Amino acid sequence: MKQKVRFPISFKLALIFSTLVLLVLGASTYMVSTLVRGDERIKAEENNHTINGRTAESVQSLILFVQNDAVGFLNTLQLLVSDERQSAEETLFDDFCVRTREIMFLTGPGFTLHCSSSLTDLHPDAAYTISAWLDSQNMLCKAVAEGVPEIVNISSLFKKPALCILFPYKAAAGWAAVGFSADRLLELLSTGSYNTSFVINRNGDVLINPDYTKTIAGGSLASLPAVQSMKLSSIDNGQSIGSDESGVRSFFAFHRIAGGMYVVTSEAQTVVFEAIDRTTYRIILFSLAVLFLSVLVIRLFSRGITQPIRMLVDASHQIEEGIFTLDIKAKTRDELGLLTVSFVQMGRGLAERERLKIMFSKFTNKTIAERAIRGELELGGTTKTATIFFSDIRSFTAMSEKLQPQEVVAFLNDYMTRMVACVNRTGGVVDKYMGDSIMAVWGTPESAGSPEADAWNSVKTALMMRTALYEFNKNRGSEKNPVIRIGCGINTGSIVAGQIGSADRMEYTVIGDAVNFASRTESLNKLFATDILITENTWKLVKNRIIATEMPSVRVKGKSGPVRIFAVINAANVKGPKTLAELRQLLHVSAPDLTKVDTNEEEKKYSISV
Repeated sequence: MKQKVRFPISFKLALIFSTLVLLVLGASTYMVSTLVRGDERIKAEENNHTINGRTAESVQSLILFVQNDAVGFLNTLQLLVSDERQSAEETLFDDFCVRTREIMFLTGPGFTLHCSSSLTDLHPDAAYTISAWLDSQNMLCKAVAEGVPEIVNISSLFKKPALCILFPYKAAAGWAAVGFSADRLLELLSTGSYNTSFVINRNGDVLINPDYTKTIAGGSLASLPAVQSMKLSSIDNGQSIGSDESGVRSFFAFHRIAGGMYVVTSEAQTVVFEAIDRTTYRIILFSLAVLFLSVLVIRLFSRGITQPIRMLVDASHQIEEGIFTLDIKAKTRDELGLLTVSFVQMGRGLAERERLKIMFSKFTNKTIAERAIRGELELGGTTKTATIFFSDIRSFTAMSEKLQPQEVVAFLNDYMTRMVACVNRTGGVVDKYMGDSIMAVWGTPESAGSPEADAWNSVKTALMMRTALYEFNKNRGSEKNPVIRIGCGINTGSIVAGQIGSADRMEYTVIGDAVNFASRTESLNKLFATDILITENTWKLVKNRIIATEMPSVRVKGKSGPVRIFAVINAANVKGPKTLAELRQLLHVSAPDLTKVDTNEEEKKYSISV
């Protein structure tokens, strides 16, 4: 895998120079921005506090005006005798609404609920809505009667900005309520500047917000740090810094006004420091431009050093990829030039070593070839559990007599290439070729991890050979190119694996009774009319992965009693033959008459129990 240099020489040089530039410019930028930012903060806080004070005064004047007019109207009603009051009350209220256009309704326990015509025109059931709402505020009304006035946002009742002032009025059972439109208050709060003002009550509930929808929705701002700070404050006005509803850091100024309300004005810090941030941004761009120019200068200066090094790095990548013949030349006469010459010579040595390994691996296993090159091979062996495989072409001797020697060699090369590819795909090792026979082993010198995995890879190889042979036979069928049939025998057991021979010439192979048993198992395919036979040892390891049929017990030379042999029909859950009859039909062979088998055949290696 190619790896890039994390800190090249050109980068280090550019970093040193750029750091000095950035330190000077950064220190200057920080000092300027800090001083100016402090001045801007002071100006912003003073301006925000001034706007808040003017807004609070206007809001308080309007609310007191509405409340005082309501008290005056109620006092007028109290002066009338009962007979005059009933007939004149509606006329006086209409006149009151003309003089104070914000009025929506006026009521109290001691007199009738009056609604303005502008309200009833839009909401005919306004009287019922207000009465129901006042009933739900029973506890609040009792608190007001005890001398604590309260202002409540009732915008949600009529879907328009509106407030209700609940104030003590002893002449009317202790309290009275006047509702009025908050449109003028919205105008007062909508300054059109970067400052935003809103009104809340002593509990932090929203009364008026410049955002129309927020006024209608109401809600509470009690959780805002600025609101909590002003509620705890012992003075009627002040300032603080905190986050608004959107999480934006802002300056907050507040004034406490009549009725326990707060008028709050805020201004986002991003707006206050926008000009400073813009100037700082330009300074940063200038610094980056200086940095870019410095990198160009350093790059030109360091190219004479880094270019030969990069050439050597690329050469090392070629060697990692197996390209050992390097087309590089020394361009300098210093240490880098000497290193370049050494690289080329090293590549030539590696190329020769790789060529020997490739040639050697064609005559033995690749793993063994690599061990031999490293000098790790010694005479001797180790005992292992492995799966041994033998395959053989049926009637190869008769077929080869009809072919020229070069035709036999060409046929075997084509056949072996296809079969050995199946062995290699499953991690097997071809131990040796014996004429038309192939001996392979799984579990040594490398294993798939367990005897079960090695046994399954061997059986899978035999099934792959069956498929490969089917493709191989598609273009065959003539006298010169007859259809080929093979037999495969597989056994799992304990073997001795290692280097056998002399110190001058040795061969990696496996020996043992398990090997002989596998060879004899393969030879039974001809008599049983099968193509893949496995012993009981292998069957126990792979029985859950294959479809197999047990054949008649066999007495094999070297075994004291009959042994169990299984014919492999197919892999489990795979399309193909499911029975021995279907397999023989696929192989185009007939079921044998086992009672007529000559037990002396094959050098009496076996006899069949029927």
